[in-house]
Amino acid sequence: MAKYFKILLFAVLIAVVAGIFLDIFWNNPQAEGFFTVERGDNVLQIASNLKNQGYIGSRLMFVWDAVTSGNFKKMKAGRYLIKKGSTSKDLIEKFTKFQSVPINILIAPGKTTNDIARILAQARLVKKDEFLDLVLGVGLEGYLFPDSYLIDPIATQEDIVKQFLNNFDKKLTKNLREEIKKQKRTVFDIITMASILEKEVKTDNDKKIVAGILWKRVENNLPLQVDSTLLYFLTSQHPSLVDKNVESLYNTYKYAGLPIGPICNPGIESIMGAIYPKNSDYWFYLSAPSGETIFAPTLGQHLINKAKYLTN
Repeated sequence: MAKYFKILLFAVLIAVVAGIFLDIFWNNPQAEGFFTVERGDNVLQIASNLKNQGYIGSRLMFVWDAVTSGNFKKMKAGRYLIKKGSTSKDLIEKFTKFQSVPINILIAPGKTTNDIARILAQARLVKKDEFLDLVLGVGLEGYLFPDSYLIDPIATQEDIVKQFLNNFDKKLTKNLREEIKKQKRTVFDIITMASILEKEVKTDNDKKIVAGILWKRVENNLPLQVDSTLLYFLTSQHPSLVDKNVESLYNTYKYAGLPIGPICNPGIESIMGAIYPKNSDYWFYLSAPSGETIFAPTLGQHLINKAKYLTN
């Protein structure tokens, strides 16, 4: 028995020596880039992933250095930038000191929750369907404020949603909330209107004029008749007459007033336009192919504008 034990011990020593030899003479990792230590990864998993991605030449040496330094249980989950030629000791120190690199995510105004879920999923931050279930399940379309975000790669979906909502709360200041209340409107009303403005018109001034038109229609119990609310649930880019009769509470041709909820996540300019609309004599508008917004005070003039700008 003692003989076999000595043989086994000798084999282990040979393996360790071989691992050290390989690290010294053949371990010249060429990979450079980002590496993620996932939540729950142990030292063996980290070593295996590093090896498979070309960041180290020897799993054994990495494990050995982690164990002998006492850091094999101290490495933290995160996203790390690894430079070419980093040694196992360099990486262990980086993982232990948590020199994690956040992921920069840019969300442009007008993105829907579905768009945002796709962007986050492409960055491997969430699973798209699970994120949509979480966000849409509690009605957060419109409240995922468009901005540039630095997101921890190991953040939970709940953490990411909280980051969006905290930013929304900062942007919608106390003064803006007081103004909304003064107008006897709700934040929900404003964000719903702002989401329409975001999709309908481009410039800040046009958004304010269109907001004035649409709020007048709401106050007079008239249908808003905007294509953007139809496009929220349709796949076509240009709604047909049939589409305008589709049964949906987002169909602002069929039902008067605001749709059932926001149709995208609006930026601060659209939110400001919804809060501070510009009064005018206009009741109608259209978007010309050039992107220009054409206004009209009467239905007759609006029909003339349609024939002029929208007919080939």
